Amino acid sequence: MKTENHHGNTAGFTLTEVLVSLAIVSILIAALGGVFERSSKLYTTQNAAAALQQEVRAALDVIASEVRMAAYDPRKTGKFEIKRAGGTEFRFLSDLDGDGKIGQPTMNRPYNADNECEARSIRYSMGTDSILIRCGDGTPYVKDGESLIGGTDNLRVTALDFSYRDKHNNSTTLVKEIRSAVISIRAQAPAGRAGWIERTYSTIVDIRNTGPNAH
Repeated sequence: MKTENHHGNTAGFTLTEVLVSLAIVSILIAALGGVFERSSKLYTTQNAAAALQQEVRAALDVIASEVRMAAYDPRKTGKFEIKRAGGTEFRFLSDLDGDGKIGQPTMNRPYNADNECEARSIRYSMGTDSILIRCGDGTPYVKDGESLIGGTDNLRVTALDFSYRDKHNNSTTLVKEIRSAVISIRAQAPAGRAGWIERTYSTIVDIRNTGPNAH
């Protein structure tokens, strides 16, 4: 029941009105909370996806630059060629300083005098969820390498895929026929409450020195 003051005006609220008001407020708060949570989740996912794309694209640019120079052999020595064209590994030699020698043989080094590695390999490491660029693979020289991307709490690579095309743009597995490579990286990154997001990015690279320099 409502009460009246000494002026005769109605004062206060009934219990029913209070309960109805509380119910409406609760519904509004729940709705706003849901909207905020969805917006926050979307914002986090979009930010994570953008960061993931940026890192993978940067890695693809590095790999493309490496692959483009595969089999560079300006002196036509026949020593510099693609050594392995696999699905998860690409290994090659390049005469980057044009001296006709692989690295510095007298010093047992795959690096030339300008400290450029002339025996490179790019491969996927399943054990570390990363992509490795190694120097010296396939040679008697001392080998070393580093992780290009992945293998951290913030980004892991789940796949690296190389496929190859001939001069007619048909798929090929024959090293001597390779004229271009399609490179794909699939990677994951954490996105807060959304868990891990996964994206795949690809690029196509024309290999400048295959054909006339392939032996």
